Amino acid sequence: MKISDIIFRYPTLSVIRNDGICRVRVFINENRQVVALLTDIGNKNTAASVTNSIEIIHTSLITRGIISEEAIIIEHYENRGCFGESFDVVSFNSNGTPQWTRMNQHDLLSLLECEQSELSQLTVRNPRLLAEIDRVRYEINPNADFPYREDPEVVKRRMEIELNSISKVNIQKLIQKGVKEQELLKLLKRDLSVFGEVYANPKDEYICFSEFPISDGFVDFAVFTGRSRMDIYLIEIKGANFNLVNQSSYESFSSKVEEAAGQLRRRLGDINWDYKSFREEAHRIRGIAESGESIFNSLVGPEGALQVDPNKHVNIFTVLIGGRTVDDIKESRKRYDYENSFKPSIKVESWDTWLRKLRRD
Repeated sequence: MKISDIIFRYPTLSVIRNDGICRVRVFINENRQVVALLTDIGNKNTAASVTNSIEIIHTSLITRGIISEEAIIIEHYENRGCFGESFDVVSFNSNGTPQWTRMNQHDLLSLLECEQSELSQLTVRNPRLLAEIDRVRYEINPNADFPYREDPEVVKRRMEIELNSISKVNIQKLIQKGVKEQELLKLLKRDLSVFGEVYANPKDEYICFSEFPISDGFVDFAVFTGRSRMDIYLIEIKGANFNLVNQSSYESFSSKVEEAAGQLRRRLGDINWDYKSFREEAHRIRGIAESGESIFNSLVGPEGALQVDPNKHVNIFTVLIGGRTVDDIKESRKRYDYENSFKPSIKVESWDTWLRKLRRD
């Protein structure tokens, strides 16, 4: 027989510092055995799980007179999709250390002397319990259900970038007109955040440059991003006034694509010839941009300084964007083979495929 069914608030020793909550049902059977079923409520809990708090929950239940020391403790996780439902008898040795022993549902129902429906309904589907969960959560932390509040400087910086951003529609219009490289360069240099939007990982952590120098040359655009190890994307663009793949019987890549690929290979050769100097120079340029000084038309993303280690290797990626797509399926296979014919590989995009990666309107 069930004698109580409550949302129980328990203290926690975790770094979160909030009290935790779980569901506690107390049963007494014909043998006068008291059984406490402790149900973890998943992401509705405000602190550590039932498993990680079992000693505290057990002690708190005894201290508050809800159960006696002789009560049988069952740890319960409701059906969590692929994880399924689980029941464990929790016992405590002389030192108070818990031990878990798996129990099947049939044996548990016999112990509790209750119907299967008692266990089948999820806690969050019970209006009374859900209302109590919401009340206790708010009591513990009124901010618990509010989204993460960003630093005001990050919000301000994001608003400034968005205010000066160019729309995806404007880029599409130029591409559909089949403009030459110089017109696209002129537009994209006005808003380097388009490249941060596509290549930044983590999102909003990037520094973009135009006409980024490498040895005695440069690439059209560069993106610095990443955590710990810095990721560097070197980007060459060509116009939208030609097809990526020639529509002749040979179906070869346009000579303009070959030209851009050659430029990227030369830049990669320069980097690998003196990699250490390139890495040190890249981090020096990063530091200047992060300090607020403009260098190579730098644009620093909303999060500001990158969380990267100047003493670690950098990961270098090369991207070639140019031309228009005619047959997407056929060209995707050709791009894949072409990209992997180089070591390291060069990512090839038409303006059509690149625009798909742009999230803005």
